[in-house]
Amino acid sequence: MGDYIGTERTIDCTEPCIKGQLMRAADFVDKSLQADTADELFDLYRTAMLDLGFDRIVYDALRNAPHQPSTIPNLFHSYPLEWLEHYVQHNYMKDDPVRHKGLASRRAFVWDDMIIDEKLTKSQLKIMHEAQDAGLNDGAGLAFHGPMGETFGVGLASSTKNNHAVLNLTEIEVISTQFHILFSAKYDHPTPPCITLTPRENEVLKWAAAGKSNWSIGEILSISEHGVDFHMRNILRKLNADTRVTAIVKALHNGLLTL
Repeated sequence: MGDYIGTERTIDCTEPCIKGQLMRAADFVDKSLQADTADELFDLYRTAMLDLGFDRIVYDALRNAPHQPSTIPNLFHSYPLEWLEHYVQHNYMKDDPVRHKGLASRRAFVWDDMIIDEKLTKSQLKIMHEAQDAGLNDGAGLAFHGPMGETFGVGLASSTKNNHAVLNLTEIEVISTQFHILFSAKYDHPTPPCITLTPRENEVLKWAAAGKSNWSIGEILSISEHGVDFHMRNILRKLNADTRVTAIVKALHNGLLTL
């Protein structure tokens, strides 16, 4: 949850979720590439998250680049309006532990784990308890850090308790990263670089996408773990990615990898 600088869009959450249809990450990548507008893209993302058990979504600017206001609309959400009004009225942004965790993290995280691990202050615990009272349960978060210091974040939650969708953090991370890359590209149109990976880098990235650790990839490809680290660093540099997940999503987006 971040600064409120611009136009917000409220999503009607009354449509039923199509049960039993889990939109896999690869399917979302294919469908998202066909979206013509930001609204269509957000609706696709919302459907994917509904299939994973999250009916509450907020996508927001956590921090703009210094002296460079973002051109991306700052807030798309399906959070309860009463909670957002309460959040703004009480200036919770400065103490919001989800926001602070997002600014400091490059991986998806679970709210419950954050509450246990981060030793929250009384005011931060108060925010989390009030959020739960407002119907935001079993939440997860993920932040996207840009090269100029700008950071966007996704907050996901369920209006019902005992939601086990937090077990799907890797899938959430891949789908959310693809959404952010395409969504931001609709407001910023740099010339896409020509990216090529060596055959060995393609092999390393393929096994990374399959969830293998660097040690396991080394065993599969009969190279040292140090060699895998070397190829992974080159992959991250070429794709301008800060995590393996971002590299996988960008490789999918550029046709360098198929799942």
